[in-house]
Amino acid sequence: MRAKAQQGPPPSDAESAAHMRDLAELFVEHSRADGYSFDWDPAFIHHLDNYCAEFAAAKPSPEVTHSVILGAGAYLGEMIVRECGWRWVYCGDQKAAAVESPDGLRGYPHNKVAKRIHEGNTHHLEAFFKYAVTGEAPRGSAARVIKPSWWRRLRSRA
Repeated sequence: MRAKAQQGPPPSDAESAAHMRDLAELFVEHSRADGYSFDWDPAFIHHLDNYCAEFAAAKPSPEVTHSVILGAGAYLGEMIVRECGWRWVYCGDQKAAAVESPDGLRGYPHNKVAKRIHEGNTHHLEAFFKYAVTGEAPRGSAARVIKPSWWRRLRSRA
């Protein structure tokens, strides 16, 4: 049997946030070199959907796809952090960086970008962003806020 590789402790939330900010900045820089103009204006978040559609249509290698998912996911998450008052956290059970609202709601921007690239138009990144901004699920969305069990008990007493 092979010995299991030793892994260090999971990154702290601060380390995750710094790493995601760096990845987002690299994504903006590299996509600009490819002719795309991403910045930090939320009015243009829909360009990320267009970028992912064009990227997927080019049928890139799995390595390049993984790299774009990391960068575009970090960009989407960083937009949510900057515009919505959310924060980056490291989610141990998912072994991934996530964005977390002040109320404790978590979103996984990398997963959303991966779904957008692999599954197409049914996974709109702009809608994901707007959900973070407004807290309202877009029409036709499967997004739901799941209340903890204590919430139902509290509501039944009222």
